[in-house]
Amino acid sequence: MTITGEPAFEIPAQVLYREVDGQMVLLDLASEQYFGLDEVGADMVTRLTRQPFDEALSSLIADYEVEPETLHRDLDELVESLVGAGLLERVAEG
Repeated sequence: MTITGEPAFEIPAQVLYREVDGQMVLLDLASEQYFGLDEVGADMVTRLTRQPFDEALSSLIADYEVEPETLHRDLDELVESLVGAGLLERVAEG
């Protein structure tokens, strides 16, 4: 797959993250906020930090057997949770 643009999101510098057996753990060293992700959540975050949002969404829809609307809603909810906790931030456009 060819990536045509900048990633949609990034993990902030103060957030420590590790992938273990397909799962991901994120820890904000400043606030001590902690979040654990299963394989699907880890895959979503990985794609969002490597691809533009629309490309990440399209590739997730292609790889998972789920209704596109359901996946889009789940992705939005995950992003909202992680951004709200300071564990993920939108890459500035421009």
